[in-house]
Amino acid sequence: MALWTLHAAYDPEARIWYTLDCDVPGLVTEGETLERLRDRAAAVMSELIADNAHSIDEDRRAGPHAFRLVAFHESTIPVAA
Repeated sequence: MALWTLHAAYDPEARIWYTLDCDVPGLVTEGETLERLRDRAAAVMSELIADNAHSIDEDRRAGPHAFRLVAFHESTIPVAA
């Protein structure tokens, strides 16, 4: 199985999750929720792997494919003293 990794971050001002980095060439997406980001990435992943096959090792492009979503969210929350 070819395991791909997508790193995502949250922009609190835009209220959106977005791709920071991904080892699937060309995979850049965003979503209002992590689930939406995950679904959008999964929907285009196979096509991007096929489109970029020339730059992917043969053993990885053969599949089956799965991806790991690593998300980062940082926030400062005021608390009563």
